[in-house]
Amino acid sequence: MKLLRHLVLLGLALLLLAACAPTTTVQDNILPTLVSVTVRQDVIVLQGRYFGAPGETSYVVIGADSSGQGGFRIPDVREWSPNRIVVGAPNGVGVGFALVVVDGVRSNALPSNR
Repeated sequence: MKLLRHLVLLGLALLLLAACAPTTTVQDNILPTLVSVTVRQDVIVLQGRYFGAPGETSYVVIGADSSGQGGFRIPDVREWSPNRIVVGAPNGVGVGFALVVVDGVRSNALPSNR
């Protein structure tokens, strides 16, 4: 009987300890963040964080307004990494803002003036 009582108390103590243990959470609300936009002669270099991988729902927009609306999608992606994107600079790129869309989620917009 004493053994059963000790086992029950031990089990309750383990449950109490398990309830107090820290839990891990998965962050799924990380937004792509644009840090800099550099326009060179024939390319535009975008640097930041959380760009993920290129795909149908991940792309660069140039010529948007300050809120990220408008502009046009750049099809000439030359390099894409989680923190750096290089795209071809189309003719006529002038005043406007650049942003990155990753899996349908838009980054902040930064000026992309030549």
